Amino acid sequence: MDRLLLTLTIIFVSLIAGYAFRQWVSSGSSPLNETTLRALRLLIQKVAMFGLIPVSAMLSLWGLPSPDPRLLSLPLLGLAAWICGGALALLFSRWMRLSRAQTGSMYCCGTFTNIGAVGSLVAVMHFGEQAIAMASLYRLCEEMFYFGVAIPVSRSFGSAPDDRAPRFRVDPVLIAILAALGLGLFLNLSGVSRPEFLGVVSTAAMVTGTVCFLLSIGMGLRLSRMTCYARQSAAISLIKFAFVPLVITTLASLAGLGNVENGLPLKVAFILSAMPVAMNALIPPSLFNLDLDLANACWVFTTLELVVVLPILVIILPLL
Repeated sequence: MDRLLLTLTIIFVSLIAGYAFRQWVSSGSSPLNETTLRALRLLIQKVAMFGLIPVSAMLSLWGLPSPDPRLLSLPLLGLAAWICGGALALLFSRWMRLSRAQTGSMYCCGTFTNIGAVGSLVAVMHFGEQAIAMASLYRLCEEMFYFGVAIPVSRSFGSAPDDRAPRFRVDPVLIAILAALGLGLFLNLSGVSRPEFLGVVSTAAMVTGTVCFLLSIGMGLRLSRMTCYARQSAAISLIKFAFVPLVITTLASLAGLGNVENGLPLKVAFILSAMPVAMNALIPPSLFNLDLDLANACWVFTTLELVVVLPILVIILPLL
């Protein structure tokens, strides 16, 4: 229970702090302006994406005892989660007879998942440093899928696509993560012993990187007409917190992850598959003239629902 409360505290205090800082800047009583705020957000995100999180992943994989080949199924489970979430969002949209603009936003919310900022933090807080390497493997194909599949699909629902929209490319974040995982695996297989204190450094880097992400998200949060999208938010909540976790946990069990490290990879996959809408789900709607208010409402609602979802996850975990 203490770990649960600490996790919730880190998540919501970081978000609220970022949002409060934004309101302070917007009030005009701050020496900063909107341009400076955007630059600061970008700097914080870069520190997390290119420094803290890759270093944490490298150190964790280095210290992972005898990596099991079955862990290679984790990237495939991540892909399955994003595909499943997006497909279900399209089905729900058709059932609710939504417009193309709303359907595109629903697809973004079903696909884009907050693994890096929230999912990894929850896994690490409950299972310690070993969960970092597993979470990094789970999200290994994240950037490739988002740029190669999710963004083109969401773009197809836009009424007036923006030619400046991001296309598939080798993302710098992906390069950083791949380099970190490659170095960590090399050190692990080479037999070089990792100094014990680096385990603490790995966990601290992951938590600090998560706080940086959440602060930057809060600094960019814009609350709008959320109550108008109760049905859509409820549908996305079912997809994120019920259907996708059921599918991914079943696949992870069939892949034999329940028999690796006392079932730790199975539990990590379960946690990561039951996370809320990611903040980057708001990017395609703003680029492609989709329903940005709908995407914003789904993000806010599913994030707030962590107060209920996380205790339920804690109850289910011992049963896996």
